[in-house]
Amino acid sequence: MQLLHATAEAVPFAKTGGLADVLGALPAAQVALGHDVLVVHPWYARLAAEPPPLWIGDVDVPFDGAQVAVGVGTLELGGVRLAFVGHPSFQRDALYGYPDDAWRFALFSRAVPTVAARLGFVPDVLHVHDWHAALLPALVRHAALLPPGFSGLPSLLTVHNAQYQGWADAADVVAWGRLPGTLAGPLALHGKGNLLHAGLRTADRVTTVSPTYARELLQPAVAYGLERAFADLGPRLVGILNGLDYQAFDPAGDAALPAGFDADDLRGKDVCRAALTRELGVDPDRPLLGVVSRLADQKGIDLLIDALPAVLAQGWNLALLGAGDPALEDALEGAFAAHPDRLGGRIGYDEGLARRIYAGADALVVPSRFEPCGLAQLIAMRYGTLPIARATGGLLDTIDDGRTGFLFAAAEAPALAAALARARAARDDREGWRAMQAAAMAARFDWARAARAYDDLYRDVVADAGTAAAPGASRAARGGAAARPEDAGS
Repeated sequence: MQLLHATAEAVPFAKTGGLADVLGALPAAQVALGHDVLVVHPWYARLAAEPPPLWIGDVDVPFDGAQVAVGVGTLELGGVRLAFVGHPSFQRDALYGYPDDAWRFALFSRAVPTVAARLGFVPDVLHVHDWHAALLPALVRHAALLPPGFSGLPSLLTVHNAQYQGWADAADVVAWGRLPGTLAGPLALHGKGNLLHAGLRTADRVTTVSPTYARELLQPAVAYGLERAFADLGPRLVGILNGLDYQAFDPAGDAALPAGFDADDLRGKDVCRAALTRELGVDPDRPLLGVVSRLADQKGIDLLIDALPAVLAQGWNLALLGAGDPALEDALEGAFAAHPDRLGGRIGYDEGLARRIYAGADALVVPSRFEPCGLAQLIAMRYGTLPIARATGGLLDTIDDGRTGFLFAAAEAPALAAALARARAARDDREGWRAMQAAAMAARFDWARAARAYDDLYRDVVADAGTAAAPGASRAARGGAAARPEDAGS
């Protein structure tokens, strides 16, 4: 099968979060299953590609009432073909955070079919990711001036985090994409253009990155205003758990660590722990909590700050790495200064230090208010570090409470403190703790499993498209999979 992924991020080229990790791993797992895979990605100014993509020329894209020239770059990595869309609007210091973000990524979406066609690639399925590419299902269903083979193409949208949606004026969105003006209302949310909402209303299937998060997206607090659109999907919304690249994260051969280890011999983990306490200047004789996280409300870091008196009273030390909300950064730096022998860390990001915390800590704190899937807990488990996490999203789906980690329910500091106390008591039972570490290290959430689950959905959407193309069939007859956006009010 020929698969096209459209994404704003992919490891190793550009990354701000877990979206990039998925697009760095899933396409490779799909190639291993025998698929022909093309990933289309913006050509950012600071694209981490060595060697850089091979520029093969410009193509004209029908966009915003004109023909807009975009550059096309290409390369191959591990059997995955990649195409890069070049335009001056992507030549900036950061990936996002600009007033014209919706315009930029609407242009990217409109360019994807033209760029793929330039490479001679016409997919069987179009798989788009998050709001940045979520206009594509509407484009292949409704837009004119598409390359041959792209009109009516089966589409699947994966929502990695519904908090980010891509807002703009509704009339502008349809004009940019050269869509029928009648779609301005149906694709809008509360009268405003919303690119993620447009994808939810027009994609043949919608997935998200864990089964529990799929259920939670029916709740206003998690769906950020999109709960009705998610509810309207019914069985067309599916949660497929993300995976971990177990070769990229392997404590036995991780070059960032002072010593390697595995589940059969954890002596190297003790070496890592001792080295980490020296690096951060904290007391080596106390159990060590780790945190590797964005410092944001979603991640529940304020809950951890409120629970710091309990952390200290229970005898834990803390090793933290993260950046984000300036108020949280200031609060943590103040705590580091007040307790230099108990709390250590760094504001910022350092991949090597992150790995040393995963390896050297006894437990990892993940107090997220919501967590679509989460990668930190999977890495921690791989490194024999037991997660202490909220029972939400992918955290609930991957942590076996009392066996591979510790879960708590309420997004409140006392609930976190109680879970920390459970973990502290468990650590005093050395034999039981080692058994939990072994169970955590043996847990497997690999990408091959996820790739097979996506295969099942691809076959469904292709079969549905074939049914819809049969004489007398209609798109609305596809089990409700493609009811017209005009029928889907907000």
